[in-house]
Formats: sequence, structure tokens, C-alpha cells
Amino acid sequence: MKALFQIFFSSLFLLFYQKSQAGDENRFFYEAVRAEASGELEKAINLYETISKEVHSANLYGNLGNLHFKTKRYGNAISNYRKALLLDPSNREIRGNLSYALTVANISPNQSSQLTLYLNSDFFGFWIITTTIFFWIGALVLSYFYFVCWEKKKFLVPVIIWISSLAFGSWAILSTKQEQHQLERELIVISPEISDNNLSNEIPLRRFAGKGSSANTFVSPGESLWIHLKDDQTIHEHKTKEGLKWYLVHNESNGKKGWIRSDEVDKLIP
Repeated sequence: MKALFQIFFSSLFLLFYQKSQAGDENRFFYEAVRAEASGELEKAINLYETISKEVHSANLYGNLGNLHFKTKRYGNAISNYRKALLLDPSNREIRGNLSYALTVANISPNQSSQLTLYLNSDFFGFWIITTTIFFWIGALVLSYFYFVCWEKKKFLVPVIIWISSLAFGSWAILSTKQEQHQLERELIVISPEISDNNLSNEIPLRRFAGKGSSANTFVSPGESLWIHLKDDQTIHEHKTKEGLKWYLVHNESNGKKGWIRSDEVDKLIP
């Protein structure tokens, strides 16, 4: 009986806690809308980013992207537009905003983000299920016609179509899985803080993970980078004594490589 009471009161506590959290999120959202309407863009950005720690939606990231664009933080804008499109790939308005932000920031779209709607990482499960179903249906139908002695000439064409379709399905599975892994390692270079006194607006990729390291090369806000993998396929990262996390990264063509601080980039998938 005591255990039942504990479960009951625990459930009540969780229910009220979730409602209070939802209330806070709504309050922050309306405050952010009011701040944006009154021109307090920095306040609106801070409120939206507070909400984004608990809630993930295309509209939220789209609004954040717009605000960062207005404040000329193009790297942050591009990162938030990309996050919005991961949640709503068919949103033409956000896609148009991303394209314009990339143009203004003078950033070339990376090829991994140019996959068609049905070949992005969200359709990984779809292609597995579709290919599996098509395999068994084709196998059963062809087996039936084979055992009823269907003419070999007529039998050859459906087999070729079936095998070709399975090959395409397998390629789609591999493509979506590869993009999924890529997205998990993709980082967007964000705009440097004013306190950094970075007049060139570029971020250095260092030769080693440390504050005093010299630059190996430079990247611009909005560029895509990927965390380098070790031989055991784990991500290459380092944490300093001060608690700063560093990543060994490279760009899409592997022409640029070096160490970058975690506060200089934004993960597409946290």
C-alpha cells in the first residue's frame, strides 16, 4: 500500500512539473515575440535559445535564424536554418532563407545537404521497410511463377526489374545511413563574439588543441566542418584542464584541417 501511495504522489509531482515547464516555455515564447516586435533583438535571441534547450521545432529554429541574420551573425543564422530544415525538410520559406544567408555569407552549400527529400536521414527507416517488403513480395511472386513453369523468357524481365529495384533500395539505405552519420559529426562555424576582437570575422583551425596554438588555416562563419574520426571510429576530441572542449575537424574536401573550440561551432544534432 505504501508503495502505491509513493507511485501515486510521484506521478502527480511529475504531472505538475511538466505543466509548470510547459507554462515557462509558453511564457518565454510570448516574451520573445514581444521583445522581437519591440526591436529588442538580443533579448529575443536569448529567450528563444532558452526555449530551444527544451523544445525543438522548425518554427523556433527558423525564428532564431531570422534574428541572427538581422544581427549579422550569419554563421548562427545558417546553423539554425539547417536545424529547422532537419525538422521540416519541405519548408520552402526556410530553405529560401538559408539559400539567401549562404549567399550573403559567401558560403558554398555543401554537397551533403543537397540530397533530395526522400534521400535524407529521416527516410532511413522508410527505405529499410520498403526494401524488405519489396524483397519478400518479389521473392514470393517470382517463386510462384517459377514453380508453375512460367516461360523463361517472360520470367527474365521481372527478375531483372526486381533485382534492380532491390539494388536501388540498398543504395538508398546506405546513402541515408551515411548522411545520418555525417549529420551526427557535422558542425557549423558560428560568428565570433565581439569580445574576441576578431576584425576579420574568421575562425582559426589550430595545429593542436590549446589556447596558444598557431593557426593552421582559417574558416568563415557558416562553413560546415566534420569532426575527424579516430581509427576506432570514435570522434577526435580533447578537453583541456580549464574544461574547454576541442574538436579535430576537417571540411568537406579535406583541404582544411585543424583543432577548433566547441564554443566556436554549433552542432546540427546535439
